[in-house]
Amino acid sequence: MKVEVTDSGSWRKTLDIEVPSDDVKQRLAEAYKSYSKSLNLPGFRKGKVPVSVVKTRFGPAILQEVLTKTEEEFYREASQAEGITPVSQATIEDQSYEDGEPLRFKASVDVKPDIEVENYKKLKVVRPVYKIGDEQVDERLQMLREQNATETSVERPAALGDVLVADFAELGDDGLPVAGREQEDRVFLIGGPNANHDLDNQLVGLSVGGEREVDYTHDHEDSESHEHTTKFRVVAKEIRERELSELDDEFAKDLGDFESLDALKQRIQDDIQGQADSATRNRLVENIVEELIAQNEFDVPDSMVDNYIENMIESIKRERQGQEIDEEAVRSEGRSGAERGVKRYLLLEAIAQQESVEVTEEDLDKHLEEMSERHNVEGSRIRQILARSGQLERIKSELLDNKVFDFLIENAKVEDVEESIGE
Repeated sequence: MKVEVTDSGSWRKTLDIEVPSDDVKQRLAEAYKSYSKSLNLPGFRKGKVPVSVVKTRFGPAILQEVLTKTEEEFYREASQAEGITPVSQATIEDQSYEDGEPLRFKASVDVKPDIEVENYKKLKVVRPVYKIGDEQVDERLQMLREQNATETSVERPAALGDVLVADFAELGDDGLPVAGREQEDRVFLIGGPNANHDLDNQLVGLSVGGEREVDYTHDHEDSESHEHTTKFRVVAKEIRERELSELDDEFAKDLGDFESLDALKQRIQDDIQGQADSATRNRLVENIVEELIAQNEFDVPDSMVDNYIENMIESIKRERQGQEIDEEAVRSEGRSGAERGVKRYLLLEAIAQQESVEVTEEDLDKHLEEMSERHNVEGSRIRQILARSGQLERIKSELLDNKVFDFLIENAKVEDVEESIGE
């Protein structure tokens, strides 16, 4: 086999491949023989069809089949021999073959970019530091009180803070219920978090058995004013008064393994701090990626970006459990992010190679042990589950990325900037 490699684009190679005629001749002979034994033709016993008959009737089709398989095999062999890592399907063209002559063809393919990362040490980046105070702890405590409130049915008009159980029916312009737009036994917290206060005020004073028409104004994407008002008929069926527990040691004990309210507050403080630390790390990592890309300009193969987008689409489909999505919109609007994702992957991989960063078995064992404790699954069992589902390699890749970022952060010029939660 003869191979000549030329560049046909930023990250595209063309392989001019020549396969010796003897190789093609042998493959053709084997193919003819195989067909003569498997064909079932009138006038011949199965397995006894002469090769000459096979050539006469099916020669061109068998020849093309053999040439296609030969091209695929020799393309793979040539790619490996030349150290080429394809990231796309090869385009086969300029096929040339005559009996007794070598098979010649060209295979063009996108290749994985081989980049040398520069200026990745002493990156100037900002790290947001989130301050956790008593306010955040108090908000979380209040949320727990709301979630664990007791409810008692009452015989009085609804007030702010009550739970209303009612039938809701959307009304059309004619004042009649819209078919298919009814909701029975809907539970509604009047004045709850993120409530529509205008709607709340319309429900206050409604008694069990009472009926009232209310207007609900909300954002509407198809409206020029971005607001849309819908009219509902509400029939009250039950009113429940909510009572919040006192914030004391007994409240903490009821929630779990807490000896006191202070112990609960400490757990909340630790949880919020853990979330803040994770957010800090994530923001710092993204800032590092942005700076890395700015310091290392390069193009990426369209095929890698296309593959990234297709994986995005499949991931969205899984999340939405089969619901239809606008795939073309994802391909169009997500292309910029996909290019960034591919660059991120290539930069981290190159830095890992340049700095000899790797994931050891000890690293993997430690991570799996933590997963085992977190999910209460035996260590050997969780390894088997992850290996069978193909997630083990993904975990190794994530661990490698984290180690690379640890290296980059350690060698970066990081400026800490204090921010409030929610900024």
